[in-house]
Amino acid sequence: MEMSLNQLTDETLMRQYAKGDFAAFELLYERNKGGLYRYLLRQLHQESLAEDIFQEVWGKVISNAESYNESAKFTTWLYKIARNKVIDHVRHINVVSKVIDSNNHHNAGHTDLDEEHHSTELFMHDSSLSPEKKHLQQTQAEAIDYCLNKLPAHQLDCFLLREEGGFSLNNIAQIVNTNLEAAKSRLRVAYRNLRICLTQKMDVTAQAAELTSASSSVAKPAAAKSGGQTYE
Repeated sequence: MEMSLNQLTDETLMRQYAKGDFAAFELLYERNKGGLYRYLLRQLHQESLAEDIFQEVWGKVISNAESYNESAKFTTWLYKIARNKVIDHVRHINVVSKVIDSNNHHNAGHTDLDEEHHSTELFMHDSSLSPEKKHLQQTQAEAIDYCLNKLPAHQLDCFLLREEGGFSLNNIAQIVNTNLEAAKSRLRVAYRNLRICLTQKMDVTAQAAELTSASSSVAKPAAAKSGGQTYE
């Protein structure tokens, strides 16, 4: 009995596609497009750029289909291509920055995340939440993005491969070209740094909210004494 495409592994689908089965590629794409795009967006911090690199990665998959070795896990191979594309882009930005002697070259690749993509995976938004809880979610999302941007590149790389790609430590080590212990160490330090940063960031936000609330409480009695009038 012949198996349906949905029952096949990514590796088998890739082999099928190399033989000309375009339906196999479509399923392979559907399975992996979401995680790959999120990984690129987190790395590149710009939607249009992430989309461009996303297309380049899949173009590379298509052009290298016949040379794909099925003994290699497909997702490991896919994310290795993606990571190399990101590295190539960063190198290009650095070269251009040096050539034009930009005063802002140290900020290359560190622009703010598009507002529509703030931590959608880590904090799922629920329209039924109260305004207070929605505000808390947004605050948490902003804190996550802020702290991710503070991580060194090698830690961020491992963290995103784990959280966005869902890779095991062994696969992460293969993708970033290091040994298992180094990958484990980077990931452990990344989580520790994120925990410290998030704790500090949320504490600062809470203190600011308390000050705002206190200022509002002082202003209300003052307005009452003046009959509620305002003056220009």
